[in-house]
Amino acid sequence: MRHTILIVDDDPGVIEGLTELFIDDYDLVAAASGAEALTIVESRTDLAAIVLDIRMEKMDGYQTASRIRDLPCDVPIVFNTGYPGEYPEKRIDKKHQPYEYVGKNEGPQRVVQAVRNAVQYHHLRSSHPELVRLARAEYGLVGKSRPMLDVYRTIEQIGPSDNKVIILGDTGTGKELVARALHKRSPRASQRFGIFNCNHKDPSLVESELFGHVRGAYTGAVEGRIGLFEYANGGTVFLDEIGDLDKTTQGKILRVLETGEMSRMGEPNVRIVDVRVLCATNRDLFTLVKQGIFREDLYYRLKGITIVMPPLKDRREDIPDLIDYFLELWCGKRGIGLKVIEPRARDMLVEYDWPGNVRRLSDAVRSLIDLTPSYYINWADVASYLKIPAQDLAGKNGFRRMVRDFERALIIKALDHNRSNVSAAARELGLDAANLRKLISSLEITV
Repeated sequence: MRHTILIVDDDPGVIEGLTELFIDDYDLVAAASGAEALTIVESRTDLAAIVLDIRMEKMDGYQTASRIRDLPCDVPIVFNTGYPGEYPEKRIDKKHQPYEYVGKNEGPQRVVQAVRNAVQYHHLRSSHPELVRLARAEYGLVGKSRPMLDVYRTIEQIGPSDNKVIILGDTGTGKELVARALHKRSPRASQRFGIFNCNHKDPSLVESELFGHVRGAYTGAVEGRIGLFEYANGGTVFLDEIGDLDKTTQGKILRVLETGEMSRMGEPNVRIVDVRVLCATNRDLFTLVKQGIFREDLYYRLKGITIVMPPLKDRREDIPDLIDYFLELWCGKRGIGLKVIEPRARDMLVEYDWPGNVRRLSDAVRSLIDLTPSYYINWADVASYLKIPAQDLAGKNGFRRMVRDFERALIIKALDHNRSNVSAAARELGLDAANLRKLISSLEITV
């Protein structure tokens, strides 16, 4: 598939040069001014990137970029300027949020790479409705916030590979769901998926669980058994809370990763296994390496791709969707009609900080379904369950963070009330729709 890029520059020579540079790989559209560029952006829906000069007559690149964002348009912009010293990048990044900033003196390969990355980024981002649907239907991952979209894209990109993955995040953020999604997306999907939680278990028990043992290997071993690596041979092994492993077991896992070799406890025979290893932790492994708790060689052997699962309070815009998902899930499992949570009660759930994250929210919705006799869950039911007539946020966050969190929560609630209709939400909030869209963008709320 050939993507289309827009080149904007008031110098015909620059347009000609960039055209020669990109013509073999992209369909091209050119504009000699900011006003012409706006007309093109308004009339086309197939643009994958915009290469935009900054110093232009009448409407410069700054003004053009701002007008493009006001349309609104989320096509990535690559600023391409011959006067890099006159335009501080930090000010550009903050105000205009371009995908990349390239000086014309940096050579053609630099702008080629910037455009290639921008096009790929746009292609992945523009496919997010399908990613959101797939994540929910196939993997049980719910949400369309920017952090979650990044997680979905990474799953789609690296799932088919055999690369090792470290999944980072607090308890309850959904690390196991991501590991299952990576397995389902891989060529090993038809093979077994083995899970082991390394959290605070006796080292001999851990070794037996992972590698198996023969009869008499230790007191109480009355019969032999296979371990997780043999069980999942040909498939995927997910090691949760890997930072809690003892160093002896770490060394044996390193051997499996490097050679595919392992031995059951109590036997000298070497067995060969072929597994993809995924792991997760809520601890800082690099700090554990520096403290001598975690093996450095194993750390770098495991460190292929890193996926970070955000805490729920950092993606509040996903909470309404999660509420609906868990209502449908738990009411369905109980075999009862779908219960309804009143708007004020939903607002309380959006505002709550959710220690325990998505798992805690799931438990809360399930408990509210069980505890509420009627099919209408009101704010008093939620307040009673959460034991918070009002949250005391003072002292936990600075003033600016508190204001930002309040604005995000207010906008997310308005969008939830109005089924993500920005114009209707703007009317509810008493804002101009264009200004609300700017706030949505600046507060990183995904509609």
